[in-house]
Amino acid sequence: MINLRELKKYANPFFLTIRKDKILVNNKRMARLSRTKMNKIEEDFGIPVIYSKTYEYVSTKVGRFINRHKIIAPRDVIIVGLSGGKDSLLLLHLLEVYRRKYGIKLIAVTVDVNIGGVRPWKEDSEGVKLIKHHCEMLNVPHLLLKSDLDVVELSEILTKTSKGMEFSPCFSCSVIKRHLLGKLAKEISEKENIPYEKVKIAYGHNLDDNSDTILANIFKGERLKFMRPLTKFKSNVVNYKDLKIQLEECIIIRPMLPVLEEDIIKALEECNIEYYKDKDICPYSRDRGDSIRRRCHEILEKLEEEIPNIREMVVSSAIKTVEFYSKNPYNIEE
Repeated sequence: MINLRELKKYANPFFLTIRKDKILVNNKRMARLSRTKMNKIEEDFGIPVIYSKTYEYVSTKVGRFINRHKIIAPRDVIIVGLSGGKDSLLLLHLLEVYRRKYGIKLIAVTVDVNIGGVRPWKEDSEGVKLIKHHCEMLNVPHLLLKSDLDVVELSEILTKTSKGMEFSPCFSCSVIKRHLLGKLAKEISEKENIPYEKVKIAYGHNLDDNSDTILANIFKGERLKFMRPLTKFKSNVVNYKDLKIQLEECIIIRPMLPVLEEDIIKALEECNIEYYKDKDICPYSRDRGDSIRRRCHEILEKLEEEIPNIREMVVSSAIKTVEFYSKNPYNIEE
């Protein structure tokens, strides 16, 4: 890895994402970088320094979001759920700087799930090879956790045993991931002898995901639900008839919630970072089929043409509504 002491002669590494093959600028002004200094770093260290306005914009937005909601604390252990897709891969790069800022420990974890016989994250797949390459470049340890349980069959069991409710394979997929990641978080907490609150699971859900989810729940006639920056989950058991899956007490953080999907893609492209197009392989991804979630995405995408901040407005409305009724359960007009 790069000699930080030498790098500090030219820039503040607290505002740089450092890879073995390139350096990405998170904030040019705060890093105290000029074109001359960037050229000097490239000359002395033999790797390119990449400045992307979009990467800087996203990094600044995520940094402010983390600070405002106190998502990360010094010396946290962060388990990044790394599918290798655009969201989780960019998240891993953005969190890299917090190893120097806050002294956090980063661990990237990919879950090999069985989706009706399709395994997008099996160990010998091209996608997992790409994931391992990025982790090596970032000097972040990577784990691959495997589950042979078929999430399609599991959701069919839930649908049959539930009254009037239909469960998609995505639900059971999320259960398997939380089961394995939560179990790992508990093991790390016990091994390191630290409170479970210091071990956090990070997901790459973005603004598109959150606004799509809110609208989809409305269209399904369900209660208003949305993703929060930091959520504490209690231990729970999901009952699949003869099979019970234990979900451990854990904390899940979502630092990418204020960022649009198009900005994520643009940032990665400008930094020349190849991501795994896992949605092209998963048979139940948003981009396939004719689900309510896909229609909600298309509706908001269309509205964005005339109302650029429509997604922020949808999320803001949901949050304000929930907060109002939690403080005012008897619906007394203010």
